[in-house]
Amino acid sequence: MFNGMRNLAVAVGVALLATAAIPPLNASEANKRVEMTFSAPVAIPGNRVLPAGTYVFKTAGGNPGVILITNAEETKPIGMLMTMPDYHLTVPEKVNVRFGERHAGAPQALKAWTYPGYNTGFEFLYGEEGR
Repeated sequence: MFNGMRNLAVAVGVALLATAAIPPLNASEANKRVEMTFSAPVAIPGNRVLPAGTYVFKTAGGNPGVILITNAEETKPIGMLMTMPDYHLTVPEKVNVRFGERHAGAPQALKAWTYPGYNTGFEFLYGEEGR
């Protein structure tokens, strides 16, 4: 009986040491979650415009080709948008945002963004409205 308890204690100790050796997973990195604040309205695909404010952008369900946009509190979904990889020669240290050209008077179109520390970002797919 004593040997069984000792074996159990050793097994639990080894399991605890194994989990301690695993680095903690940063949820923001796993789903590429970022908060972006815009001081002016910004167009997104689907002929939609985000009013000035703070929004959360993250990959949806582990799918790197789909970005979920929510309000800052993540209580209201705003859209799920398809993306394609946007490759860079350098790795940004902070979020890199690129805007596309639009006609005069129209809000800037959010073209792509890149998560810090990665050289592949997310380019939004626009239809005719983004051209």
